[in-house]
Amino acid sequence: MKRFLLEADLHKIAHWLRLLGQDALLLKGPIGKADIIKHPDRVFITTSRKLEPHFRAWGIEYLIIPKEDWKVQLCLLIRYFNIEPSLKLNRCYYCNTQLVGVSREEVKDRIPPMVYLYGEDFTLCPQCGKVYWKGSHHPKLRRTLRRVLASC
Repeated sequence: MKRFLLEADLHKIAHWLRLLGQDALLLKGPIGKADIIKHPDRVFITTSRKLEPHFRAWGIEYLIIPKEDWKVQLCLLIRYFNIEPSLKLNRCYYCNTQLVGVSREEVKDRIPPMVYLYGEDFTLCPQCGKVYWKGSHHPKLRRTLRRVLASC
C-alpha cells in the first residue's frame, strides 16, 4: 500500500483517502523542501507543476493531479494507485492515525446518549481522542462514494 503526503489545498482528498483506509498525511502551509524530504517513503500529491524539477532532483515520488473538482482528483488517485474503492473507516479522518476498536462502555462518557443506545462499531483515535461509530452519516458516505465512482 502506498503512503501519501498531500499539499495543504488537498485536504478533502486527504480525508477521502483516509476514509478508504489509506495513510494520507497533509502538509500544513506552503510546499517546502524540508517538509517533503522528511517523508521519503511517501508519494507526494500536488496540483502544482512549479516544483516538478525539484521533486526529480530530490528523488521524491510524486504525482501532479489536475486542479479540477475533488471528485475528479479522487477518481484519478483511485485508478492510478489501484486503491480499493470501499470505505474502510480505519483511520482518523482528522489526524490520520490508525483507529482502535472500543466497546460502547469505554466511550460512554464521550458520546451522546442516543449514540450510546443505538450506535454500532465504535472506534477511537489513540492520537487525538476522536470517537467514531457507524451512524446515520455512514449511508451518506457510501452514496457519495458511489456517485464519485460512477463518474470515473
